[in-house]
Amino acid sequence: MRYIITVMVALLFLALAAPAAAGQCDDPVNTAEGQVLGKTSGPACAWLGVPYAAPPTGHGRFRPPAPAYTRTHLFAATDFGPACVQNESISSGGKSKTMSEDCLTLNIFRPQKSGSFPVMFWIHGGAFTQGAGSYEMYDGSALAGTQDVVVVTINYRLGPFGFLALPELTGEDGAVGAGNYGLLDQIAALEWVRDNIANFGGDPKNVTIFGESAGGVSVCALLASGPAAGLFHRAIMESGACDMTESLPDGYTAGRKLAAELGCPADDARDCLRKLSAATILKAAKKMSASAHLDGKVLTDQPVNLIRAGTWNQVPVMTGSTRDEMAMLIYLKPWAGCLSRRRVEDAIRKTVPKRADDILGMYKFEDYGRPVRVFGAIIADAFGSRALALAQVASPAQPVYWYRFDWDEERGSKIAGSFHGLELPFVFGNLELKNSPLGLLMKKKGLPEARKLSAAMMAYWANFARAGNPNGQGLPEWKPFTAEDPERIVLDTTITAGRPQADEWKRLSYYARVALSEFDLSAVMGK
Repeated sequence: MRYIITVMVALLFLALAAPAAAGQCDDPVNTAEGQVLGKTSGPACAWLGVPYAAPPTGHGRFRPPAPAYTRTHLFAATDFGPACVQNESISSGGKSKTMSEDCLTLNIFRPQKSGSFPVMFWIHGGAFTQGAGSYEMYDGSALAGTQDVVVVTINYRLGPFGFLALPELTGEDGAVGAGNYGLLDQIAALEWVRDNIANFGGDPKNVTIFGESAGGVSVCALLASGPAAGLFHRAIMESGACDMTESLPDGYTAGRKLAAELGCPADDARDCLRKLSAATILKAAKKMSASAHLDGKVLTDQPVNLIRAGTWNQVPVMTGSTRDEMAMLIYLKPWAGCLSRRRVEDAIRKTVPKRADDILGMYKFEDYGRPVRVFGAIIADAFGSRALALAQVASPAQPVYWYRFDWDEERGSKIAGSFHGLELPFVFGNLELKNSPLGLLMKKKGLPEARKLSAAMMAYWANFARAGNPNGQGLPEWKPFTAEDPERIVLDTTITAGRPQADEWKRLSYYARVALSEFDLSAVMGK
């Protein structure tokens, strides 16, 4: 009888506890703009499409973000907001259901439990011209629910809407410079997190920014940006770079060119561009690249230079790249595999005319099979060197953890290898994607081993967010990078650690000393 009573009490307790757990997701949450209502999302609670700034439309186009509007009604945060307007492609990692200039929203995922948790603030990639925080592979439910962190994903303005530079825009802005509206959006989202995330179970004093590709470039820009000071406490740069920021004069040249193509006179370009439809501007900007700018206010110099000089937002850093980075270009353009050695050598000489002999001397074509794979190896090493460069300049002041992602058990792996962005489903715990091109590449047979690597990576990333150190129980040891011991962890089916081999170290060290203005990686990425 005592046993039966004990079981009945336990069942009653569970019955009472279940609604309480559900209430974590169903109860309205206060924000500075008004209450929001979320929903259950797998092992997490989710609030989707929450505005963090006013719509940057009409007169707000090409202006810094303004504070979000206040609301008197309960906001149903149960669906993603529109992606920012863009010329989207399959390589961006997903397809947005809707697009709009009214896109400055964020999404919040938290564990279904009470407490205060570290915040992981995600900045998506896409060459500053594509992407959205709503892509399936960025769903924060698994990462939040299994690792006890609060995940925030954001939208920010893209292409000309986020990075157009014109002299009259610089003069108009006054306190901030033109050409960095996308970065200012990211800072505004971080300010919103600082002011509101505690109500969602997040710790505003423990925020980690992390991003990949253009998101990684953004992370390094925020590390070096004065207006971002104090808004985050750790940083993870995935396949990014700290020297891809454009000068304002170069930005002005591109801005003038776009205005001319759209028929806007030089003496009225600003107002003319504000009157045009977003679709008209996008069509003209289809082949236009985008970049943050050295505006003298948001960014005063290339981030790598500021970090080297000690003038940066000093926080622990994690940085790395994938082993094969741009090999996916071969996968998407099969004809590239037919290029002759001479054609590849010519392409390298055109890309880095002053460094071509040095670079070609570090690679043996016979080691790579098809000649185009040498070009792919150069790009992969260039990405790896950007991670190394950040580790070298940041490690004297803060702990830095360096990695390389090598897993390549997807379909087409002999061509694509461990390509740019392949680590993302592992970081977020979203290996079985249904609506993303990456989901088509995953082999069901290899999922069990992939899940083990994903679990380890999620733990590494979350541990780093918690304490600035990725190590934890049951994980292979990951030592911090130092100039004396430049150790790196290699994330694969079997996780290993150690210094790069001599030949690779020679190449990475060489590239780390070469500015991207010489090795035009941005131009290569756009081709």
